Formats: sequence, C-alpha cells, structure tokens
Amino acid sequence: MGSWKRTFYAAFAAQVCSILGFSLAMPFMAFYIRQLGITDDAAVARWSGYVNGAAGLTMAAFAPIWGVVADRYGRRPMVLRSMYGGVLVLLLMSVAQNVYHLLAFRLLQGMLTGTIAALVALVASEAPRERAGYALGVMQSAVFVGFSAGPLIGGVLSDALGYRAMFALSSLLLLAGGLLVQFGIRETFVAAPAAARGERDGFRAVLGAQGFIAAVVVLLSLRYANSITAPTFGLFVEGIYGRGKFTDTVVGLLNAVGGFSAAIGSFMLGGLSDRWGHKRLLIASCVFGGMVSAGYSLVATVWQLGGLRILFGLGAAGILPAANAIIRHITEDHNMGRAYGVTTSAGSLGWMLGSLSGGEVAATYGLRAPFVVMAAGLGVGAVIVAMFVRHAPRRATASTLEPTAGV
Repeated sequence: MGSWKRTFYAAFAAQVCSILGFSLAMPFMAFYIRQLGITDDAAVARWSGYVNGAAGLTMAAFAPIWGVVADRYGRRPMVLRSMYGGVLVLLLMSVAQNVYHLLAFRLLQGMLTGTIAALVALVASEAPRERAGYALGVMQSAVFVGFSAGPLIGGVLSDALGYRAMFALSSLLLLAGGLLVQFGIRETFVAAPAAARGERDGFRAVLGAQGFIAAVVVLLSLRYANSITAPTFGLFVEGIYGRGKFTDTVVGLLNAVGGFSAAIGSFMLGGLSDRWGHKRLLIASCVFGGMVSAGYSLVATVWQLGGLRILFGLGAAGILPAANAIIRHITEDHNMGRAYGVTTSAGSLGWMLGSLSGGEVAATYGLRAPFVVMAAGLGVGAVIVAMFVRHAPRRATASTLEPTAGV
C-alpha cells in the first residue's frame, strides 16, 4: 500500500506540472493566431477550431498504439514519452512563424504527448481497485489545479512578456514533470508472458468487456461537449470585457476560477464516487453541467461569467473521475494500457470534433452559440449513461472486506 501511495503522490505532482505547463499559453491560442497574421474575426474563430482540434486528430490515432506499448513495457515509459514530447512541442510552438507552422506543431503534439491519460493509466494500474475512485478523483483534481493556476499566471505574464515567452516557459514545466517521474517513480510492472495472456489479451478482450463500448461512447460525447467552447472562449470573454491591455489577464482569471472550483469538486467527489456509485455521479454531473452551460448564452458581465465558471467547474469535477473509474472497474489489469489507449483515442476524437464544430459554430452563429451546443451535448451524455452503462455487482475486497460501489 505504501508503494502505490508514493507513486500516486509523485504522479500527482507531475500531473500538476504538465497541466500547468500546457495551460500557461493554450487558453490564449486565438490571440496567438491573430498575432501570426489571421486578423478577420470569423477566420480567427475557424483557425482556433482547426488548431485546437489538430492534436485530437493525431492523438486519436496514436493513443491505442501507445496503449499497446504500455501493456508490453510499462506505463512509466509512456509517461516519460509524453512529458519529454511536450517539451519539444512547446519549444517549437514558441518559434512558429505562421498559423500553418502552429497547426503542424499541434498535430505533432497529439502524436507525442498525452500526459493525462499516461499518468491516469499508471495510477489506475498501481492503485487498489477499492481505492480507484479516490485515486482517480484526486488525479483529476491535479488536472484542475494546473488548469487553475496556469491560465492565471499565463494571463499576467503574456500581458507582460508576450505569447512566445509563454510557450518557452511552458516547456520548462513539462521538463520538471518529466524529471519528477524519471527520478521519483518506480513502477511495479511485470508484463504477462505471451503464453499466459492468450485470448485474455488484446483489443478484442478490452472491447468485449461488458459496458466498455458504452463507456467509450460516453467519453466521446462528453469530450465533444466540453471542448466545443474551448477554441473561442477567449474571444467570448473579449466580447464582454473589451479588447484592452489586461484582456489576457481577465481571460486567465476566468479560466483559473473555473479550474479552482473543479479542483475542489474533484477532491470531494472522488471519494463520493466510490460510495455513491460512479454511474450516478456521472449522470448528475452531466445534468448539472448542461444546465449551467445553457446559462452562458445569457451572461452580460464578467462577474456573471465568473459565477457560471465556478458552478460549471463544480459540475465538471465529477465527470472524468467517474468515467475513468468505470473503465478501471471493467478492465483486467494486464489490459489497462490498451483500455486507456482506446478511451484516450475516443476522447481525443471527441475533442477534435468539438473543437472543429465550436470554431465553425462560433464563426457562423456567434460566440454564444457553442455554449448552447455544449448544454445539449452534456444532456445527450447523461441519457447515454442512464441507458447503456450498467451497475456492476458490488464485491468484497481482500484489503477492506467492505463492498465497493459498483459501476
């Protein structure tokens, strides 16, 4: 038990570093695109969708491949690959000369990175099953902590130093996360012998697990809904606040407020998920998030927008931990890398489709329209969970001798 906790704490710190690094400059991508020569507002919205979705396209293709490698050689090497790949990509973004360079580097990012999924797979494989909801909930809170602090710091620094400096500073944070994993984590991984794996191994076994396909469809739909506003959120804030000297700071602050509330929610809801049931929490989070999303279409001031960001963060906090815990409970240990590879691929595909749709919807119907689509998408996700994700039977565990809340 002590061994998995040491891995868990080091992985938490590395996750904070990685998300902090990626979120220093990413929320301001639309403004960076404008700096690279795209000046028409509709074109900026569309290119923001293309650039944000590009990483999802290549990540969807490469995540299952990395999942196979993880099951053969361990999850820790995949975390190192994603961390050091992020260092390279962010440095390249800092020297992009036009939007086509930026698009190419985002495609490369999807091929090489994926720190969230890599660390989730590592923690999920090391943590006891009865503690999966707690561990994955806290890991998700690390994501939200990074998304809280990153935009806030990045907004202030980008106003002072510019966007290129933000990408360069981001690469240093990814380097720190990689070093934490390299020197702070020793994985207890033993690959199953080929003869022992037999029919239990491979993607057929993963996809054939009861409820797995439904969980993948849920993740795709939820990622689609959550990503549709990402490309143009900065432009939306700019439309309410105005284009001024401290616009980046305001955008960063609003992102930070939402991330901070989500971080608090993840700490609270991770343990609740183990007791109350992952399916129930997932449905409740989707419904609440959809209701809040609809309210974005009515805001008129930055203060109102900040209040909605807090509420949406609390609602979003339960979505990914519950979904990841569902995957953990229905997947055999030796197929964990493949399972999270498939779900990462589905989530990345949802992210790509959401980003592309968001940019196009905003360019065609206005910057408020993507929030309406987000509300509808979360509602659809709740319906899919209610109809197709089953509750697994409760089971006793050797370490606790207490029933674990099923899926």
